[in-house]
Amino acid sequence: MRSDQQTPTSARDIQALQAAYLRARHGLSQDEIRLHLGNVSQSHISRLLAHATEKGWLEIELRFNDRDLSPEVMRELHQLLEPRKLAEGLRKLAQASGGFAPEVRVFDSGSDSPTAGAFDLRSRRIGRSAAGRLTELLHRSSIVGVTWGRTVGALVDGLEYAGRGLRKDRSLLFVPVTAELVTLALPDHSSTLLADRLNNSVGSGSEERLLLGGVPAFIPRRYDEAKTQAIREYVHDAASYHRIFVGENALIRQMDMIITSVGSSDRPLGGAQSELVSAGDISAAELQSLIAGDVGGVLIPKSGLSARDTALLAEINAMWTGITMEHLSWLARKAAQNGTPGVVVIAIGRERAEVIYEMMSHQLVNQLIIDWDLARALEARMPFAQHRP
Repeated sequence: MRSDQQTPTSARDIQALQAAYLRARHGLSQDEIRLHLGNVSQSHISRLLAHATEKGWLEIELRFNDRDLSPEVMRELHQLLEPRKLAEGLRKLAQASGGFAPEVRVFDSGSDSPTAGAFDLRSRRIGRSAAGRLTELLHRSSIVGVTWGRTVGALVDGLEYAGRGLRKDRSLLFVPVTAELVTLALPDHSSTLLADRLNNSVGSGSEERLLLGGVPAFIPRRYDEAKTQAIREYVHDAASYHRIFVGENALIRQMDMIITSVGSSDRPLGGAQSELVSAGDISAAELQSLIAGDVGGVLIPKSGLSARDTALLAEINAMWTGITMEHLSWLARKAAQNGTPGVVVIAIGRERAEVIYEMMSHQLVNQLIIDWDLARALEARMPFAQHRP
């Protein structure tokens, strides 16, 4: 340990350090902080934050100062937001499969009302709280893929709102990895626009602009082989698409991290299910019977599909021109080996538990940022939960 690193020496120091971390790095309110620290009083939290300011751990702009903290202390702080029972279940699941367990951070998203307005409020709340965690991960990245959707958009909003600064002496490029859907209900949350916003707000100012707005998201399954091949060649020749996806030097093969949300089986692709159903020549009911949900447009299969259904879903996934299951799997495995962030999933709501669980079973997640509603639903799916009295 370096001689200038500070180690908290008293119980008060430790609590003050924890309060400062949760307040500045994750934007939690004093009321939320007190719940993480054992349901102490709000006035006690206020005194702890004042003490952290005196010690230099909390700066006036509410930026958490970790410059002099050892890696051991930081690991302990990270565990404040790790749901221990769920983390235990994930480790057991990974041991059973011989794979790896994702790191989990849980934040309060507020009401679990299913209305669209409530979902937007929940997304904004978790987006602001999770901005600190994303900043930590971005410090370990150089090339970052970005998918689409309201939840990813809320995370981008959170970064911009908090004014999170990253070192500008290092390269940081954000890259869109999903094409545009014709029926996308929220064009402001497209992959291209979200990546562009991140490049402008926290990127390193690269002049390279990568745009997938003119690329069709699907090549319909009903097209014959000649027509499909012609469209695929056209897509591959598009400059930005070629730079991102084609060849050994494609950016997709250089990424340290992909930021994505997920869709549930009854509302895949951000509500653009009709476009998928039309292109796939399949009914909405049959599609729902095949998938647990989607991640960035990649359809995740339900467990226990027949060989016929597995082949059918592979055909439907093959229509997609954006990021693929193979890309996600490759990046997740690489990250597990070399310590980069890998596949970072941000999601809220218990209805996404099935798709998240299947992704973890297929080793497709390295970092999980979720709310308590989803955390409890995932915990109930863990193998160890089934044997409780």
